[in-house]
Amino acid sequence: DVACGTGQVSRYLSQRGASVTAVDVSPDMLRVALAVTGDLKVVLLRQDMRYLCLPHRVNLIICATDSLNYLHCEKDIRRAFLSFYSNLIPGGYVLFDMNTIWQLQEGSDIEPWDFEVEGESMRWISEWDEPSRTASLQLIFLNSRGESGVPLSEIHRERAYPQHWIEEELVKVGFVGIAALDASGLGKVGERTRRIQFVARKADRY
Repeated sequence: DVACGTGQVSRYLSQRGASVTAVDVSPDMLRVALAVTGDLKVVLLRQDMRYLCLPHRVNLIICATDSLNYLHCEKDIRRAFLSFYSNLIPGGYVLFDMNTIWQLQEGSDIEPWDFEVEGESMRWISEWDEPSRTASLQLIFLNSRGESGVPLSEIHRERAYPQHWIEEELVKVGFVGIAALDASGLGKVGERTRRIQFVARKADRY
């Protein structure tokens, strides 16, 4: 489970009998993941998805919740794909999803908007940069303040990549059997698909 974040996916898979290694580059995320998976047999590792070095090769690598969009350089995407390939057994699969250009551009609002989740008031501020095809998203927690009294916030930046380019890069690394599906219902990808689910297989032989 690459870019495992809070460990929810790792917990789900482990509870269903899978042997799971959960990887994230953030120590804070791994601490949360440990709390979520502590009663399960999940191995937690701090690693960069571009330079994975797993204890052993695996039959499935997943990278969920548009984590690859957070890589802003084409060379970093290529390096991540090579890293995935190197850590799979022959015949193993990689499964990942990415936000589309439509999703990131459409989701960028001109005006901030406020909403509430489980009693926490939040403000969402987003901006789309066309030349770089990058969305900058700031989430402000209006009820939570730091020592200075300023509301806590998170800033996310995601870059959109064309579907055909992603597929071409997977082929260059050596993946076969590549499929791209609309993540909402797993149907055909369309002009207004918001998230694409990619599946690719490492060749059975080197």
